[in-house]
Amino acid sequence: MLRTGKTIRGVPKKGTYLGRNVVVSPIFSEDGKVIAVIGIVDLLSVLEMQEIIRTVVNNSPAVVFLWKNEEKWPSEFVSENVVQFGYTVEDFISGRVLYGDIIHPEDLKRVEDSLKERIRRGEVDFNIEYRIFTKVGDIRWVNERTFIQRSPEGEVTHFQGLVLDVTERKENEEALRKSLETQKLLRTIINNSQAVAFLWENKENLPTVYVSENVTKFGYRVEDFTSGKVPYKSIIHKDDRGSVIETLKRNIAEKKDYFDVEYRILTGDRKTLWVEEKTFIQRDEEGKATHFQGLVVDITERKEAQKMLEIQRELGKELSTTWNLQTILSRVLDSCLQINGLDAGVIYLKDELLDQLNLVAYRETSPEFREKASRYKADSLEARQILIGKPIYSLEFYSDTTVDAMKKEGIKSIAIIPLNYRGEIVGSLNFASHTLDKIPWDIRNFLESIALQVVNYIAPVCIQAELS
Repeated sequence: MLRTGKTIRGVPKKGTYLGRNVVVSPIFSEDGKVIAVIGIVDLLSVLEMQEIIRTVVNNSPAVVFLWKNEEKWPSEFVSENVVQFGYTVEDFISGRVLYGDIIHPEDLKRVEDSLKERIRRGEVDFNIEYRIFTKVGDIRWVNERTFIQRSPEGEVTHFQGLVLDVTERKENEEALRKSLETQKLLRTIINNSQAVAFLWENKENLPTVYVSENVTKFGYRVEDFTSGKVPYKSIIHKDDRGSVIETLKRNIAEKKDYFDVEYRILTGDRKTLWVEEKTFIQRDEEGKATHFQGLVVDITERKEAQKMLEIQRELGKELSTTWNLQTILSRVLDSCLQINGLDAGVIYLKDELLDQLNLVAYRETSPEFREKASRYKADSLEARQILIGKPIYSLEFYSDTTVDAMKKEGIKSIAIIPLNYRGEIVGSLNFASHTLDKIPWDIRNFLESIALQVVNYIAPVCIQAELS
């Protein structure tokens, strides 16, 4: 682990900890080097663990908790050094104080959501920083490293946490951000990171004093900005420009030193990207804002993922309100084609009587293509592959005749997702792109999830129609 810097989990086959769950995790310095490790061995019962904690941990800065997996995390155990936060052991053990109640309200949901996500993914640990209130009401920053305990059946029962006061480090980090020389910060940290660094003047159009060399990822050169040829304000999406400038002015007026904001920009080749900007406001001795030191990170993938989740939620709501087949199919196509890169789609349903797959709904396809691909007989290459039941992302899916039609359409990539209802293929969702060379993994996962969701609405309607 010292060599790789990665957390190692395992069960030793020999030695002192034979048959015990062992987790060894790295501790990093501020410059990202592994300087130490911490190991946890599932060796002792809770009572034995408490004895060890009393003799070892109570004299350390880390406070140890054992929380139940219940609302606001009631405590079964807390080490005596919790007094550093003004509380007594009895405050927590008695239930007078629930741990969730001392977490800052602005951080609580983030902590809850992060923990739920780690549990959902089956992880064994959880690491996060947030603010808590001491007993006298002071705010302290803490780092929590928690190990998720599960029953033999896999149910989460407890959280074994180490809570360390990192307020001083947080304050030092803030002071460091203000004092580091701009060139040193940008050249040594930013150029090799995902963040593009800017130094703007507090003037109209935000003229650029400095920009890191990795601005090329946005399709620009350093000289485009520093020469004044491209004012930064001009690349902000016109629909977001007003709110970004308003956010900047408000933070200046409120004497803030730092703020972050999300918005869209236009790249050098006129593509649209979502970015997150973290900006530090620089002031002169009189307190007047003179410059803005910004870190701009591409968050387009994250935004797309959020968009996909929202589309899936909204589609589920819409489908639950109708039993009309054409309405269902139309909503499925319209929802999926909101995804960037997908620009054409059709849906096939199985016709048991004629033993074929029929094209029953479509978007953004030519009449010529629909005529050639209006149906697939059961013995056709296309039908046989769909009925196998596995997603297809290759143009080799189609017969030669259909491939010619695809080329005339200008289609570059496809996604064919069979609709599997209780072990039987009842149709398929077919989507295409005229711009993407291949369908990305995140879009593939989205479409496969949509297929699992919508088949439960489509199939019952089809069955009811056949019965009628």
